Amino acid sequence: MHKQGSSTVFLAVVLACLMSITLTLVFAGRIQAQISIADGALDLASASLLSEYDYYVQQDYGLFLLQGSDAQLSADLRDYTRLSAKASAGRFCVVNMDEVRTQILEYMKAGGAAHIITEAIAGEDSTGADTTPDTTQGTGNTTSEGAVRDRTLRHGPTITSLPSRAVPDSDIVTTARKLGENLANPEAIFRTGSNKFFITEYILQKFNRTGSIRGPDHFFSSEAEYIISGKLSDVQNKRQTDLALEAVRSGLNLTHIYSDPEKMSLVAAAAETITPGPLGAVTQFAIAAAWSAAEAVNDVKLLHKGRKVPLVKTEASWAIDLDTVLEGYSGEDGCVYPQVDMGRTYEDYLRILLYAKDDTIKTARILDLIQINMRKNHDKAFLIQECATGVSVSADVNGKTLSRDRIY
Repeated sequence: MHKQGSSTVFLAVVLACLMSITLTLVFAGRIQAQISIADGALDLASASLLSEYDYYVQQDYGLFLLQGSDAQLSADLRDYTRLSAKASAGRFCVVNMDEVRTQILEYMKAGGAAHIITEAIAGEDSTGADTTPDTTQGTGNTTSEGAVRDRTLRHGPTITSLPSRAVPDSDIVTTARKLGENLANPEAIFRTGSNKFFITEYILQKFNRTGSIRGPDHFFSSEAEYIISGKLSDVQNKRQTDLALEAVRSGLNLTHIYSDPEKMSLVAAAAETITPGPLGAVTQFAIAAAWSAAEAVNDVKLLHKGRKVPLVKTEASWAIDLDTVLEGYSGEDGCVYPQVDMGRTYEDYLRILLYAKDDTIKTARILDLIQINMRKNHDKAFLIQECATGVSVSADVNGKTLSRDRIY
């Protein structure tokens, strides 16, 4: 019942509580500090992983692609952090082409398209791009338009691993025919600023086309034509692209014939001579279609010779008369030259065909060409499907899982 020492006991109890609280706070702060340090290390390490992008892909194509298996990336991450960490690039594999397309758009908008001369794509009376064939590259089979090798891709593993092999595509000639028949607002194709515009300009800037060599060490000499046609040889891609151009021009030429009273009177007179009577209307259409097709073939020949062809023709820009069609005259050097040389260049017409292609197949064939050229020049085992545009990282620290996604 004595009260002596009760104050000491009370103070001891209070002190013990304070010490417990202090120790709890110290240990909690220590754990939180460890988590914070680990989180910072994980953030820095994930950025370090992204710094291991493929140098040649970035230099040649302006794209940041990370190459490596999840096991390799996880091993690198553990070396950087000294933590029980793992990394995975599966979610950001280039099979998901949206991220690749985003990088292309960012590259072009950030300055990759700064070289484009607006006047060259804005009007039909523009000078256009240089269409002089590059005759300094390549050996072997040559064409009349330049001494560039025509190559065929035959390597089975490279072919089967191309990203575009798994992407459905429509026939470009059929698409071009419909485009030529319904091209109500052709100038919209050349309007700057749209995503389609930037993707098209990226293709024409980074890849070869017939008559213009952007990368002399690239496998194909007609890469833009490959993106349009998807064949495995330069010869086939050129032929298929020319057929598509003829289909576009045939539709536009037929529209011109039907809108020109003088030409229609000539067609009607020829039809009356061949099949007088009720069948004359059918014959008229056949003659007009043949005339427009002959003009289209001549148009494509002119484009390959560096001449220009307007989208909407006038009498001065029309080359072939009806007698030429009926008599089969081929003209000088296989061409009939119109009175004026104005309109759109071959590169401009490639823009039209690229505009008509689906963005997914265009992106897939861009990746095709990157893989083909990388395997040819830098790494024979390079596979674009093993590349990624980002990485997911995670680590377990003091019972807590830290994670983050990093993309280029």
